[in-house]
This record gives sequence, C-alpha cells and structure tokens, in this order.
Amino acid sequence: MLTLLSAVSFDVSNIDANAMTLFIIGFSVVFGALIVIYLLFFFLPKVFNFDAIGKPKEKKQKPEPKTEKSTEVTENSEIFAAIAMALHLHFEDAHDEESMVLTMDIQDRVSSQWSSKIININ
Repeated sequence: MLTLLSAVSFDVSNIDANAMTLFIIGFSVVFGALIVIYLLFFFLPKVFNFDAIGKPKEKKQKPEPKTEKSTEVTENSEIFAAIAMALHLHFEDAHDEESMVLTMDIQDRVSSQWSSKIININ
C-alpha cells in the first residue's frame, strides 16, 4: 500500500492560474446553489404557512380542560363493530380448502417455436 502511494506523484507547479480560477469559481457556484436550495426549502413552508402535510396551519388555541370523560358506548360504535364483524366473517370464508398437492405433467422434448433453437443445440 505504501509503495502504491509513493508511486503516485503530484506536481503543484503544473497547475496554472486559469485552472485555479476555474476551480474556485466552480466550487463557489456549486456550494452557493446548494445554500440557496437549502434556504428555499427551509423558508418556503414558513412563507406560505404550510405544515408538513400541506395544509395551512391553524393558530393554536389553548385546549379547554376536560372535566368529564365519557366511557359510554354510543350507537355509532355499536354499528361500526357490527359492520367490522360482518366484513370479517365475509372475508374469512372467501377461501376454500385446497389439497396442497402439486401435479406436474412432464413431457419429453415438446416442440414449439419457443424451444426450437434449444432443441437443435443438443
């Protein structure tokens, strides 16, 4: 590894002023564009007042303290439970029992247009 590194030589005197100018301008343009893109993505949601989902943010209001938690089951939740149970029973019965036996019909040298070249090779 050390011999490989010593075999590679780099002469700084071969770099002229035009190459250094092009190098500095190129790197500054690339990094400047990256900074502009970062700032655009950072401030654009704040300018348009959007959150991560894309909906406009609403001003936060202080939540009212909840004094009583209701644990009663409403009629809607009973209806939803009945629908869920009906769907579960419907989709559970969708598949019939299979024998899980695989039968393969093997034929020797069946000629077709797809296998004609491979048959002639043998």
